[in-house]
Amino acid sequence: MSKRRRILAYALSDRKGPRQNRRKVGRALSLLSVFLFLVFLINFAIIMITGKKFGQDLRALAADRHQTTTTVHAKRGTIYDRSGTPIAEDSTTYSIYAILSKEYVSATGEKLFIQPEQMDDVATILSEKLGLETDYVKSQLKLENQYQVSFGIQGNNISYGTKIEIEAALQEKGITGIGFTASPGRLYPNGIFASHFIGYTSLADNKDGKTQSLVGSTGLEESFNTILSGVDGITTYEKTASGVIKPGTETITRQKVDGQDVYTTLSEPLQSYLETNMDVFQSKANGVLASATLVSAKTGEILATTQRPTFDLDTKEGLGDLPNWSSALYQTQYEPGSTMKVMTLASAIDNGTFDPTYTYSTAGYTVIDTTINDWDINMGLSDGRYLNLAQAFAHSSNIGMVILEQNMGDEKWLKYLYNFDFGLPTRFGMLHENFGLVNSDNKVTTAMSAFGQGISVTQIQLLKAFSAIANDGEMLTPKFVSALYDPNSNTARKASKEVSGKPISSDAANQTLQYMVSVGTDPYVGTLYSSYVGGSIIQVNGVPAAVKSGTAEIAKVDGSGYIEGSGPSSLLYSVVAMFPAEDPDFYMYVTLQQPEHWDVLFWMDVVNPVLEEAMRLKDTLGLTKPTTILDDVSDETEYKLPNVIDLAPGDVSAELRQNLVQPIVVGTTNKIKKTSVKIGTNLHANQQILLWTGDLKKIPDMYGWTKANVDKFSEWTGIEIVYKGTGDRVTEQGVGAETPIDKIKKITITLGD
Repeated sequence: MSKRRRILAYALSDRKGPRQNRRKVGRALSLLSVFLFLVFLINFAIIMITGKKFGQDLRALAADRHQTTTTVHAKRGTIYDRSGTPIAEDSTTYSIYAILSKEYVSATGEKLFIQPEQMDDVATILSEKLGLETDYVKSQLKLENQYQVSFGIQGNNISYGTKIEIEAALQEKGITGIGFTASPGRLYPNGIFASHFIGYTSLADNKDGKTQSLVGSTGLEESFNTILSGVDGITTYEKTASGVIKPGTETITRQKVDGQDVYTTLSEPLQSYLETNMDVFQSKANGVLASATLVSAKTGEILATTQRPTFDLDTKEGLGDLPNWSSALYQTQYEPGSTMKVMTLASAIDNGTFDPTYTYSTAGYTVIDTTINDWDINMGLSDGRYLNLAQAFAHSSNIGMVILEQNMGDEKWLKYLYNFDFGLPTRFGMLHENFGLVNSDNKVTTAMSAFGQGISVTQIQLLKAFSAIANDGEMLTPKFVSALYDPNSNTARKASKEVSGKPISSDAANQTLQYMVSVGTDPYVGTLYSSYVGGSIIQVNGVPAAVKSGTAEIAKVDGSGYIEGSGPSSLLYSVVAMFPAEDPDFYMYVTLQQPEHWDVLFWMDVVNPVLEEAMRLKDTLGLTKPTTILDDVSDETEYKLPNVIDLAPGDVSAELRQNLVQPIVVGTTNKIKKTSVKIGTNLHANQQILLWTGDLKKIPDMYGWTKANVDKFSEWTGIEIVYKGTGDRVTEQGVGAETPIDKIKKITITLGD
């Protein structure tokens, strides 16, 4: 009992009265309230500062409930020919819908939905403009509990013109409940038109996961996608509690920026004419791959280019049947064959080692352990003959070209190849460019490169080299863009020719042209002379062109030799033609790989008519001065040099040329270390800029460089420059290009205009 009393006494020892207990509970409740209030304040502060709670973005949830956004598609830039004819243009299509929600009214109470008494008029208009059944339209308009309704397939893909007609008819009837949604599209009005070169677009999902935009997939459309595509805009609308858009509440969250227009150097009439004649050519030969490109000799502009098989840009007909999508112009490398002999002859003349009277036997020539024969001996047409070196070129003698190469010496010949920029990508502005290789490690292969075997090239590399022959020794970078136009600022960037070196003298180039004429006019040895024609196979209005044909074996993909077979089906045929021969305005290069049928007269089906048409249109092409289509646009679009340090010089060069800047890469590493202008500087169209990669081993060809860039080169290398003459461009340099740089302390530079 005593233990029980002690426990009870302890339990009752601190017993409080009712008033004291109420006071204690009150204090506890007060402390709890303060604690909960602090918790609320902290959570409120977190929500206000971060907009998030429990992993949920409350701001986004609120915005989603009370706001909605729509994408305003930027207009993709139009691609034009040189005179302003559209090649690829925006072709936005529309889908029609009708608003049924009675909550969709304006701030003034105007009804913006389809009212019952308007249904007949709507059905009639859509029947007339879209071919919809009136009963179907009415049944859609009578659907219950729908915010809006659409009208199936016939209510989609509406052209802009039809949209305007429908809107006019609705406005006349006072109907406001019909709307349209836009879908981006691309129209190629010319169909088959430099299809591989222009390329096409496809729809790609945007980051919002709700909309799509056009993205360049191939060709120029892909290479210039950033310039063409612009930036989509965003418009925000307020919504009611039930999710209905409030009319008149739109806010532009991001202004759309339309893409820039690209004016190519292509000529629509010449391109169309080339396409027609290529069809005739291919129908006879049926080659695995045929291609043709026409170039302005004085500017380096590509006026027309195509290949077979091809496809229709607009309908995509033929696209699925292509063996591969590669562009023959700049993505396919191959051994060119005898058209390379043009550069061999020009180099030998320039080197002073060409003796046209030197006579030799065509009955075989041995280089180390390899015997080289001429084509007529390999074909069993001859046991050998005696030719002089002038005849050697006209007859396309492999032995004659090897003699020229041997007289120059391997080192000198390789210098000429590098001065013609073989072995290097042109970086003329298109993505995914391939480039050929110069094999300098094998004496036999080096000798064979003199007649176009054992060396690989791309067509764009050959076209660049041919420009030196056609243009007094001055080599031009091929161009395919004449101007860029920015509709947002009414500004433009306009291109001019880009000189990229002078591998041979003017005299060597002009003599080479004369020898090229003999290929078609020499009745005894000329490979393009035809007794059937009574003269040159390739001529323009009866006047012979400067020409050179080629026949080459085709290397296997794995490099293990040449594809097997006999006759045309295992060979690549090609021809280059320049006209007028004494001072070319145009030159054209055509290839034909593995034809089913072949006759040298086939060249007449494509080369002659296209060159004739080019001469007929010469005065209308505007080749002697910059583009005139944008003459009324005086302000230039800005382009600031991005941070290119540590980037690959090739990729940077391509981007700069896309913006009509003229880059020159100096050095041998694969990263840019310095630039001749500061990062962020606005670069003018046709401005020349040096990209220094370091580890420079040989003196570059500085022909055409600005004096400012020569000064920068001197600063970077420590080489003293002594100037002669006046002007701002290099016309001569005292130390030849490809000379080892390690012992060079001083260079004399001659300036001119």
